[in-house]
Amino acid sequence: MPDAQSRFASLQSGEADIIWDDENDADNIMKAQKDPKLTVHTYKGSGAQVYAFNTKVAPFDDVRVRQALVMAIDRPKMSQAISNGLSRPASNPYGDGSWVKCKDDGALPFDVEKAKALIKDYGKPVEFKMLVTATPRGRMIGQVLQQFWKRVGANMEIEQVDQATIPSRAFTRQFQLTPWRIVDLADPDPQMYANFRSGSPLALSGFSNPELDKLLDHARVTADLGQRTEDYCAISRLINKEAIWFWTFQNTYYALSSAKLKGFPKIYNGVIDVSNTWLE
Repeated sequence: MPDAQSRFASLQSGEADIIWDDENDADNIMKAQKDPKLTVHTYKGSGAQVYAFNTKVAPFDDVRVRQALVMAIDRPKMSQAISNGLSRPASNPYGDGSWVKCKDDGALPFDVEKAKALIKDYGKPVEFKMLVTATPRGRMIGQVLQQFWKRVGANMEIEQVDQATIPSRAFTRQFQLTPWRIVDLADPDPQMYANFRSGSPLALSGFSNPELDKLLDHARVTADLGQRTEDYCAISRLINKEAIWFWTFQNTYYALSSAKLKGFPKIYNGVIDVSNTWLE
C-alpha cells in the first residue's frame, strides 16, 4: 500500500497488524499515540537528511553563497511546516543514534541578517536550481527552502524529477543543489569517506581539502574511539565551516502497530523486522 492513509486505515480496521510510517505523515503518528489499541514504535537512528552543493559551479563555487543559504534555514520552523514539529533538526551528519557525540560540531547559526550581508558581499545575483523529487513531499520541502532563501535575496527554482533520476544526476554532477541522505549505519566511516574524500566518485560536491582528507584517513585507521570521535567532530566542523553540504533533520524511523503485537526490535535503518514478533 503506497498511500499512507490507506496503510493507516488498514491498521485501524485490523486488516494489518503493523505498518511503516515516517514523520511526514505526522497526523497518523499523533492519532496512533492517542489510541490505546495502537502502539507507536520509534527509533532515533544515526545519519541525517542532507543536501549537497556542487562547489564546481556558480554560485556555489563561492563559500559566501553556501554559508548564506545554510544560515537562512530555520529548521524548527521547517519541521513545523512539513511534519508538525516531529522532524528533529540536525547540525551534523551523525545523529542521536551514533556513538559520535560532538560538544562542538561547528554548525552555522540561523542568522537572516548575516545571510543577507553575505549575499550582498557576493555582489552578484544568486540564482540556481534545486533538484527535488516529483512528489508532494519533495515539492513541499522545496517550497519551504525556496521561501527561506528568497527572504535573504537568493532565488531558487525548483526542478522536479523522478526519484530514480536523482542518483544518476548526482553521480554525474548534473546539478547545482541536490537532496541526499546519510543512512543509519553502525560506523560513520563508509559514508563519510565516500562522500568527502578527495577523488571519491561519490564526493558529490567536488570539494577537495587536504585537512579534511587527513582527518578522514586517520579516522579509519585508529582503533581509539575517543580519537575517532575527535576526528569526526573536526570533520563536521570543517564541512559546516565550508558549507559544502548541509543537514536538515536527523533520521527517525517509525512503525505503527496493534498494541497486541509484541517483541518488535529496534528499526535499524528503517527496516521493519518481524521475524521474532508475536500477537498476544
